[in-house]
Amino acid sequence: MGYFKNIGDSITTLITGMKVTMGYFVRAKEHVTLQYPDEKWPNPERNIGVGELDTYNVIRSKLHVDIDDCIGCKKCERACPVNCITIDTLKTDKGEDIGTTKLGTQKRLLVTRFTIDMTECMYCDLCTFPCPEECIYMTPDYRFERGDNKEVQVTNVERWRDRNNLIYEYSTVPKTEVDRRMQIIADAEAV
Repeated sequence: MGYFKNIGDSITTLITGMKVTMGYFVRAKEHVTLQYPDEKWPNPERNIGVGELDTYNVIRSKLHVDIDDCIGCKKCERACPVNCITIDTLKTDKGEDIGTTKLGTQKRLLVTRFTIDMTECMYCDLCTFPCPEECIYMTPDYRFERGDNKEVQVTNVERWRDRNNLIYEYSTVPKTEVDRRMQIIADAEAV
């Protein structure tokens, strides 16, 4: 008796599966896979968390830094729970003017290194809130690809250290300037 019951269950299961499969063939337009590089879903129009609608980011995605507005306070680095932000600064000489931010704050520290490792980022958005200059923020761009990996489009403020990693370097201070200032500090400490 169990033998015939197993045969009946097998046939019932086969027919049920074939009905589902045939449904996909009949209604093919409803079940087409999105051809990703050519077709893209629109960004979701939703807010995450709390905040004013005109100042809050739509979605949590890629972090971006306006390095010209960064004062080197390292508040975003301390707020990051996974330590994906690394900032190195040097004090400027007394009376040296390295500019002001868009909010009018005088810059007193030279940001020699500002690195965000997006492979470690958990997209919590906690680094954006403590920034007094509002220079670090999430962009609505969630796609990290840049076309063919062999031809990465490099900008002045967003240089890739390694194309295989998602590590963004934002500092625009030349290495020669950093070395010169480090030598001055070393000479002062030697005296």
